[in-house]
Amino acid sequence: ADPSKSGSVLLQVCLEHQVKYGEHVGIIGSAKELGAWKQHVELDWTQDGWVCQLELPSEALVEFKFVIVSKGGNDKTWEGGDNRAIQLPKGGTLDIACNWDKTEEPLGPSGTPKVDRAPKHVVPQTAGDVSAASSAPGTDSSSFGGQWQGSEAVFMRSNEHGNKSSDRMWDTAGLGGMALKLVEGDKSSKNWWQKLDLVRRLVSEPVDDQSRLEALICSAIYLKWIYTGQISCSEDGGHYRPNKHAEISRQIFRELEKMYYTKGISPEDVLVIRKIHPCLPSFKSEFTATVPLTRIRDIAHRNDIPHELKQEIKHTIQNKLHRSAGPEDLVATEAMLTRITKNPGEYNGAFVEQFQIFYSELKDFFNAGSLFEQLESIKESLNDSGLEALSSFVKTKQSLDQVDAANIQVVMKTLQSLSSLRSVLMKGLESGLRNDATDAGIAMRQKVI
Repeated sequence: ADPSKSGSVLLQVCLEHQVKYGEHVGIIGSAKELGAWKQHVELDWTQDGWVCQLELPSEALVEFKFVIVSKGGNDKTWEGGDNRAIQLPKGGTLDIACNWDKTEEPLGPSGTPKVDRAPKHVVPQTAGDVSAASSAPGTDSSSFGGQWQGSEAVFMRSNEHGNKSSDRMWDTAGLGGMALKLVEGDKSSKNWWQKLDLVRRLVSEPVDDQSRLEALICSAIYLKWIYTGQISCSEDGGHYRPNKHAEISRQIFRELEKMYYTKGISPEDVLVIRKIHPCLPSFKSEFTATVPLTRIRDIAHRNDIPHELKQEIKHTIQNKLHRSAGPEDLVATEAMLTRITKNPGEYNGAFVEQFQIFYSELKDFFNAGSLFEQLESIKESLNDSGLEALSSFVKTKQSLDQVDAANIQVVMKTLQSLSSLRSVLMKGLESGLRNDATDAGIAMRQKVI
């Protein structure tokens, strides 16, 4: 129903806040639609934050607050400060975006907080050039940065990376089969490479269709939770460079490809396999090298940045990455990049540029680049017709990003060009993984998939 015709206003709420695994966010307030201060209304989690839509009486003065509800719903944590208050208009739709605990943040006439919100992605400037995906190297956000639900990055000037798994619990009640193996295996798999190796063992074991699908589903969920920080990685005192993770990823990829081309494989198996691929690190030659990702070492030893910053880069990113890499390192790198680019001119331009390039390399390792960065990475594998299809899709996608999504002609052109590009890519994959495939060929196949 149209709220303006029913004497009501559609209030669309978005809260940007991270909570611990198992917790969720609610809103509670003075109006009966908000629980009359007695019962909270649950918000839904999306990549943009916690959201909900509420139909409220027009021209009403509404007070509200957000609460964090514990797993099981027994405890509530209220945000601090005074109640939030908003005067609703006569009708229509009102969008508000809020930040946890900032109850005094002002609301403009349209309901939008008066704060600057930088776009998550930079719109490419040159329509025909995939490499124009960002205004500077590495400035596009990673694909899982907006989904991160783990701990926030903490900059440190000494090795303060502790054992974060000491308070973790493994509840195996009611579990069996692959799920039980996964939970039991995670007990002794503290860091990322051990968790990847657990998945490798899991997908290598199945002997029948049912156990295969179960192993794939468990692995897909497990890897996704690791990539979004819901399952954290911690150190065990060992020292393994990222090439360890890359090699395990290649083994998992081979197992998945073997499954994919097994006679009689089900559509469910295929679907879940495709969900696993984005959560595996890249095993391109630069990441399987004996000492990969060396640029950050050079950055941490530059003489044109403050000593304190050098120490923070060294201990927060460089040493941690080369000792026990994990998705949290990409999050820390994103946070550091945001910090050093916040005030243009504050740091040496050459230093900032090198850090942006490193960020781009790290996104490539984590398979977390933006759409245009991913497309750029597969260009060398395409022939002339493939490059033409890719260029056509890039142009139409850029046009779609710059116009109203309701423009059906642009939407259809984008879908058509996407379909053409997909056909080209699928044709290149249809022969399966050859026994004599080179390491470089396998790595490129992973990128295309």
